[in-house]
Amino acid sequence: MEGASSSGALPLPLPLLVHDLGTHSDDSQTQFSICNQALSTAAIELLRDFRCFETPQGWVLALNPASLQTFLWRPQDSKKIDLPTAKQNLPRSCKCLLSSNPISSSSDCAVLVLDLDTPAMLVCKIGGSEWDSFSYELSMVSKNNKTLEVHMAKLQGIAAVAGKVYYTFSGDALGVIEFSPEVSLSTMDVDMVELPASTPNFSTYLIESCGELFLVVVFFLGHNLHRIAEVAVYKMDFSGPEWCKVDGIGDRVFLLGGDFIGTSNFGASCSASDHGLSGNCIYFVNNIAAEDNFVHVIDFEKGTEEVLRPFRHKGYPLPLRPPFWLLTTHD
Repeated sequence: MEGASSSGALPLPLPLLVHDLGTHSDDSQTQFSICNQALSTAAIELLRDFRCFETPQGWVLALNPASLQTFLWRPQDSKKIDLPTAKQNLPRSCKCLLSSNPISSSSDCAVLVLDLDTPAMLVCKIGGSEWDSFSYELSMVSKNNKTLEVHMAKLQGIAAVAGKVYYTFSGDALGVIEFSPEVSLSTMDVDMVELPASTPNFSTYLIESCGELFLVVVFFLGHNLHRIAEVAVYKMDFSGPEWCKVDGIGDRVFLLGGDFIGTSNFGASCSASDHGLSGNCIYFVNNIAAEDNFVHVIDFEKGTEEVLRPFRHKGYPLPLRPPFWLLTTHD
């Protein structure tokens, strides 16, 4: 059920890149708005008092460490949606996403928490009475006939489209998680895009945008993980299915990031014009290179790359986690 909205507005317009050291005496976080490129150092009360996990849909999953009470929080207006009390603390490292819009009357939204250390996940439904836990075993056969274990979220892209969650499974398949009538796992045959041998280092991100599934591949310059050689974008044609390369993303902005050294990749999308941003752009926080908090802005319209260093002058040490995205949601 929905809880009452709480007070407390963010000082800067969304989307925000939040740099949380966890070492300030006042527990504040430095926030950088890509809309006006302004900085603010203030305490976001929820991030200070709860364990919080951002989602590509804009909602933040919050856990009270003492009571294990959980809820979803919407950064743009502090609206809350109550969730069941957890049976135990959430995993030390985890990734969260929603299967669909949690406040849509036609939605049967599931909240998914993936453990990044073990092949396990937690699921609850909006309006449900409890969190359910699941373990899974996934494997694939490599080109040299070796059996490799597959983790749904670790080192992989993952996104939710039309009530299903898709994740990178192998070079010729996507994994699929469905939640109705019950949680089930399957695969969808689709060849991975061709990756040139001249760019051996790359990172992939799955993104839901306007009900469509996109794949973004960031190619690094040789073995230099701090420099980008190319960014390619593909859209899923489910009728094939196949990945189709696109020249741009229109009136949208893609926000990329993730955990340290690519432990888990994050990809989200928002309208450009609704936020006063230039469309056809990708904002990439390099989570692959160590100690890199730079924001690479890839403009497909202009064919340019700009590097923003919003946290450089602060002299920050390595944070507890890389900067992460907070964005608006849509009713």
